Amino acid sequence: MDEAFVACRLIHFASTMAAFGGSAFRLYAVEAFDPDVLVLLDARLQRLLLLASILALSSALLFVPLVGGRMAGTGATRLDWDTLSAVLLSTNFGRVWRWRLLLSAVLVGACCCREGPQNRKVIVILSGLLLASLALVGHAAMDEGVMKIAHTVNDGLHLLAAGLWSGGLLPLLWLVNRARRASEIHWRLRVRAALPPFSQMGYYAVAALAFTGMVNTLLLVGNVNALFGTPYGRLLALKILLFLLMVAAAFINRYRLSPRLAAETATPYGLLWRSVLTEQALGFAIIAVVSLLGTLPPAIHTPIE
Repeated sequence: MDEAFVACRLIHFASTMAAFGGSAFRLYAVEAFDPDVLVLLDARLQRLLLLASILALSSALLFVPLVGGRMAGTGATRLDWDTLSAVLLSTNFGRVWRWRLLLSAVLVGACCCREGPQNRKVIVILSGLLLASLALVGHAAMDEGVMKIAHTVNDGLHLLAAGLWSGGLLPLLWLVNRARRASEIHWRLRVRAALPPFSQMGYYAVAALAFTGMVNTLLLVGNVNALFGTPYGRLLALKILLFLLMVAAAFINRYRLSPRLAAETATPYGLLWRSVLTEQALGFAIIAVVSLLGTLPPAIHTPIE
């Protein structure tokens, strides 16, 4: 049951981040693109966002029986109506999750609608709310008073920054792939135009992730001994290592590969594609670690081994 719970968390986190980061990328990185390029990008993005929203809704629905089984201590009662109704109607998780299910359903509807500037903004807002609201059912829910509010806001900002970065890599990866495979120079020009705004966003996202991550480490781990002496702490240390590797890949893209794109050959775009793919893989690995972290008690509440 824990394996199914972790897998469901992984799908839900990844899909909501893809929806938010992908839709935001369309607003800040490509507005100056030629109409013919935008048509192709919008068609690809619409499929990506629809798939991401459907996965977010499906995994959110699956979450309910999985949480019910964990609360009951047995998987046999996961689909029992009494268990499902108790989870949704009688728990703090359920009160938050009902609104998140509604948000997920509305997001699917928005992603099915005709492309347009207003609809794109609606999708960004809905997916951002869906992603940030995960903080309401995280470890911050165990706190009380002002600390609970501060911890929840910190977690929400952390999630949004992660979604902007990792979700935005998906459309960027598609653009770079077109540039390395197409013979037309305009695809390479579009990649060079999209990289500066994406990099600018990346600076803010990395700064926000680093700051909110440090705050979370202090709140949930407390000290260096707990970071390496508890299961939660060791997983968090792995997440920090993966984050640093992801930052290193991003810096290679920005300061080593991007300056080489002026050469009108496919070679630097092939290198950039592999580097962005590596960055995306590291981001997915971080989401997998986060999915596991949510099943463990924080290190600050665990005896050091």
